[in-house]
Amino acid sequence: MLGSKGNRRNGVNSPVSIAKGIIDERLYLGTIEKGLLVLDTFCANPRPMTLAEVAEASGLNKSAAQRVLYTLRALKYLTHSETTRQYSLSARTMDIGNAYLRSNPIVEATFPYLLEANKRSQETVNLTELDGADIMFISRVPSRNVMSSYVTIGTRLPAFATAPGRAIMAHLDAAATEEILSASKLHAITANTVTDRRQIAEELGRIRQKGYAIANEEAMLGDISTAAPVFGYDNHVVAAVNIAASTANWTIERVEAELSPITVEIARQMSKVVSQYRRM
Repeated sequence: MLGSKGNRRNGVNSPVSIAKGIIDERLYLGTIEKGLLVLDTFCANPRPMTLAEVAEASGLNKSAAQRVLYTLRALKYLTHSETTRQYSLSARTMDIGNAYLRSNPIVEATFPYLLEANKRSQETVNLTELDGADIMFISRVPSRNVMSSYVTIGTRLPAFATAPGRAIMAHLDAAATEEILSASKLHAITANTVTDRRQIAEELGRIRQKGYAIANEEAMLGDISTAAPVFGYDNHVVAAVNIAASTANWTIERVEAELSPITVEIARQMSKVVSQYRRM
């Protein structure tokens, strides 16, 4: 996930904590948990790391971290520099993410609608899913006006501070919303980030009434985003589509008048298609 996870002495970030739920200890393999914990550590620290840094960030002792690193290196998921003694993710790790995108029917089914929204708005259009307390970008069509972008497929952002995250949260039950907020670090990412729970709850109510969400530079400076929920099988919210525009070219009023209607219409079209997939 983007942003600090609690910097430690060496400036390394702890990986996102995994909510395990109820576990049958007879079936649960702690060794796999350690391996995935180390991989998550590299996700939280997208740079080469030493054994000491991996151990510190993951919370594993050096002996356990060394065994995991050796195994992942032997399986070609990590590379190791004999000069710097640092470990890095290998290209093979991309296979897991790509396999998820290929196996998720929502990605292929909704892409033509992302293209249509991009054509009509001339701005970047994204499809996001909720994962824990974050949203993850799983598909996108960038604007021709954007020379470079901080957001790529696979990027995570806190759901509470984003338009697509709020569009999804507004259509979850109260218990699910509370769980997301409890798992979130409600700190200000920018000067505009709303972190007060009461204000967030009020905004979610407005989103339910309007059918769309707007966030003005709350997760990223220079970005105004509008989003609408995508509903799947049995009318459960499964994703959100959003259009991201630059504050250099757009105002909130203009985004709401011109881009939000496109977002809502595209989200409704997507929902008709996505609702056919029971797995959603």
